Amino acid sequence: MPNFRQGDLMETGNNTDVALLQGVLPETESGRPGALFYMMQNENGDVRYARNGNFTVDGAGFLTSPAGHYVLDTNGEPIEVGNEEFRVNETGVVFNQAGAQVAQLNIVYSEDPMQLVKEGDGLLRFEGEGELPTAIGNGEISFQLQQGFLERSNVDAQQTMTEMMNAYRSFEANQRVLQAYDQSMDKAVNEIGKIG
Repeated sequence: MPNFRQGDLMETGNNTDVALLQGVLPETESGRPGALFYMMQNENGDVRYARNGNFTVDGAGFLTSPAGHYVLDTNGEPIEVGNEEFRVNETGVVFNQAGAQVAQLNIVYSEDPMQLVKEGDGLLRFEGEGELPTAIGNGEISFQLQQGFLERSNVDAQQTMTEMMNAYRSFEANQRVLQAYDQSMDKAVNEIGKIG
């Protein structure tokens, strides 16, 4: 089950890295926390979502994911920044190298992130109706963008290691059972062979 809790921030110093910090989010009917995402466009032109702000600028000057998926603005359009010398403020307004405002990153809100399905290249597909609503201008949602930072994985390394060790122990136990079964079958075949 995907985990959309906020991870720690890591400073990269890369201008194209933009971390999304979730602030206050509304209470949900399910009791599970909602989550915020970047709005993206896959190679087929379909809307997708992502948490990873590890962006790059393609040859045409558009802001993309490393896999080449466009980052979208509030109008659902790819964002043309020109080069890597762009700036993003805390609310997601994008300025080009000359300081002119070029777009507003579209940050969207999912009340139930479990309706998002992993698709590859860090993209998520929404299984609900339509598209996720924008968080821009929503007074119940607060967030902040940090340029030059990335969100680290929110995986609990200790818990993951414990789960891996348990799985390994189960594997070893099953392996011993199979070896014992194999030995008894081998013995049965060889002894039956001697009787005849």
